Amino acid sequence: MLDEEFKREINSVSKVIDDLDYYQILKLDQMAFAEDIKKAYFEESRVYHPDKYFNELPEVQDKINKIFKRICEAYKVLSDQDKRALYTKLITGPDRKKYLRFDLRLLKTETERKEDEGTNPLAKKYYKMAKTAFQNKDYKAAKINLKLALQVEPENQTFQEKMKEVEDILNAKRAYKTPH
Repeated sequence: MLDEEFKREINSVSKVIDDLDYYQILKLDQMAFAEDIKKAYFEESRVYHPDKYFNELPEVQDKINKIFKRICEAYKVLSDQDKRALYTKLITGPDRKKYLRFDLRLLKTETERKEDEGTNPLAKKYYKMAKTAFQNKDYKAAKINLKLALQVEPENQTFQEKMKEVEDILNAKRAYKTPH
């Protein structure tokens, strides 16, 4: 049987969990290392694992399941370097609330809708090569092709945004590899 304090905690966490980002859910700083993420995930999942509460009332089980699902979701995104870099960028931007839940379908429709692939044929060619490199996680090649596209169309907003995204990922990878 759950103690009253933990029941209150479950109630309050389940009420606010949809307003928390993944770092808050795992009680982490955005600069956390991979091992910190893993440790936080295991600590939180031990507390809220649904199997521990099979004897509880259905409404308590539902709240526990909701919390546990978000803990798993947070770990899945934050433990993937590329998703984490993109997620961090999105939640620190002006549309934070919109991106608290990492949904690739939403991100794809967002990017497809706004994407301006250029007007100059050469810029288009370089941008398409950059996109292919990006999809293949070859961020260095993506950066080179984006630089070339930007030389042809320096004012293109899509090229600039994609360059920022690639640079953020490369910086995150460098920071992750650099011993502290």
